[in-house]
Amino acid sequence: MDNFNFEDLSPPPFPKGLPTIELPKISLSKLLNDDEIEAQTLFDICTRTGFFYLDLMDHPKGRKFWESACIARQAGKRVMSTLPMEEKDTFKKRPEVGILDRGYNCTIRDENGQTKYVESINLPRDELFPSKPTSFQLPTWLAKDEENFKAIMREGNTISNIVFGILERQLKLASGTFTSCHRLADPSHSFLRILRYPGLKAGQALDKPRFFSHRDIVSIAILFTWVCGLQIPKENPDMIGPDEETEESWRWVEPLPGHAIVNLGDAMSIFTNNKLKSGKHRVVTAYGEQSQIDRCSVLVSTRPGHETPMKAFISPVIPEDTPEQAKAEVMTSEYWGDLCVRKFIEEKVKGKA
Repeated sequence: MDNFNFEDLSPPPFPKGLPTIELPKISLSKLLNDDEIEAQTLFDICTRTGFFYLDLMDHPKGRKFWESACIARQAGKRVMSTLPMEEKDTFKKRPEVGILDRGYNCTIRDENGQTKYVESINLPRDELFPSKPTSFQLPTWLAKDEENFKAIMREGNTISNIVFGILERQLKLASGTFTSCHRLADPSHSFLRILRYPGLKAGQALDKPRFFSHRDIVSIAILFTWVCGLQIPKENPDMIGPDEETEESWRWVEPLPGHAIVNLGDAMSIFTNNKLKSGKHRVVTAYGEQSQIDRCSVLVSTRPGHETPMKAFISPVIPEDTPEQAKAEVMTSEYWGDLCVRKFIEEKVKGKA
């Protein structure tokens, strides 16, 4: 990591006194060495909250993944905090509504046309690992980092499939049931996303969450973050509606050096009739001294291949379909994912902007 600014990865200390949740830690080295106790621990977590820390420092594959994420964060922060908005806007999103795997995105801007809450660079795995020739090119201000972007996508796919393989065994599914749905070069709208949440300006009020509560419309999400802001509900939260927790039920997640924060998404819940849980979360403004600095994060998300049927697999561990489920139309992953994203945009983003 030559010429790397390590001080940039050392923000002010995590604020004291916040209500936090202590996520369980999973060792990548133990998973790779077929540790049965660690595999069972992983499975138990995925049937409860779907959230865990993954220790990447105890294996060379993990350390390389961490290094790639640090470099991607630095690249994203550099361009998002310095480039003019009109330049960033030249990296176009897909024209189809509901597909957010490509382009620069900043939905809400302030009175000066600058980022108000969050901006992101979205790098499409489908174009960076194309199954057929493509004319896609990254903008010049990202092109020099393309090989590192590819590296983190490859590493993320490898580690995701390690988790999928363990879940296959724990669910008594045939080897390859999940991993065959998540091959690197299969079109899937999987993505690498680098996010920047600007620090608060002097006198700026904390008026809303910076990213609304949701579950990810993916199979697995691997998050690298260095500043507080991620929150998840406590287990058995107090509810004020069918899918709405009380404010007191939300807990801060402390970023840990050398660890990724991993959560399962809605696809894994569908594949197992909710035996595996999709992790609900939100992003709020950082607290204390950390609120004054930019919060930059790197997210590696994996979706099933486009043609994957979105239905539960059959296993003695997976609950059977209800009569209503058995009669329902089965969507492909591509149609399901795009439909869910459109619904989220309409209900959460546009409805509460």
